Amino acid sequence: MKFSVLISVYYKENAVFFTQALLSLVQQTLIPTEIVLVKDGPLTKELDNVIEDFLIKYPGLFQIISIEKNMGLGNALKIGLEHCKYDWVARMDTDDICLKDRFEKQIAFLEQNPHIDVLGSNMEEFNKEPGDLKSYRVIPQNGRKLLAYSKFRSPVNHPTIVFKKQAVLSNGNYNGNILLFEDYTLFVKMLKNNCQFYNLQEPLLYFRVGNGVDIIKRRSGFRYLRNELKFLNFAHKIGHLSSAEKTIHLLTRIPLRFMPPKFVRFIYNTFLRKQKNRKVLSYFMIFINS
Repeated sequence: MKFSVLISVYYKENAVFFTQALLSLVQQTLIPTEIVLVKDGPLTKELDNVIEDFLIKYPGLFQIISIEKNMGLGNALKIGLEHCKYDWVARMDTDDICLKDRFEKQIAFLEQNPHIDVLGSNMEEFNKEPGDLKSYRVIPQNGRKLLAYSKFRSPVNHPTIVFKKQAVLSNGNYNGNILLFEDYTLFVKMLKNNCQFYNLQEPLLYFRVGNGVDIIKRRSGFRYLRNELKFLNFAHKIGHLSSAEKTIHLLTRIPLRFMPPKFVRFIYNTFLRKQKNRKVLSYFMIFINS
């Protein structure tokens, strides 16, 4: 099965991390048919050098889409998807690392289950080197448990997914209407329109969280909360969230967005990174990690 990989890069990315991410794509046991790389605005010289190096080493594999100015992840992915040539598209971020057999396992599953529209997997968090945290993001496999989970968190780990291009396009494609919630907005819309989701119950991607503080900071404050409220209103409007569920979100998330990041990290490390808890659906994890 031929498939594309869709990835977007902008000027704030780390060139070393970006190199590691791209290496994990080209060293797969099943190599992508094409990698669509969206340059979301002008990049640093270091990032441009990384891209040029891969274009030379892997001729014909990369399709580069350059956007004149930074438009944000949702809009960059929208443009990139329109340039993907194949019916199946995998997502990847610029600072994560795929396990070597990620695509081999996902494509084999999709060939046997062509009714699936979006296929994700679990992922393992890391700080500096894969395996250094022993922390996992585990998502329900499918069905009612996954639907219930999607009320509070995204139904897939976005960087791990492979999806049907037409399924995403028919649901409006990615967009930047709700900043920072571009993927979650798309997925709840797809769920409401009866698209089929499935998560492989094994980690197929190493997800870079660093020391955890920076991610928490990005999900804190008035700016994030404003966009979160927009998302909650949207999810309620289309019927994905009931009035009661929306109220639970408001009562629990507002305080969390203003707690000190180190305190939130302490709670996360203490209660959610224990080996015995890694498959437990913790409500606290749902709210701080959405």
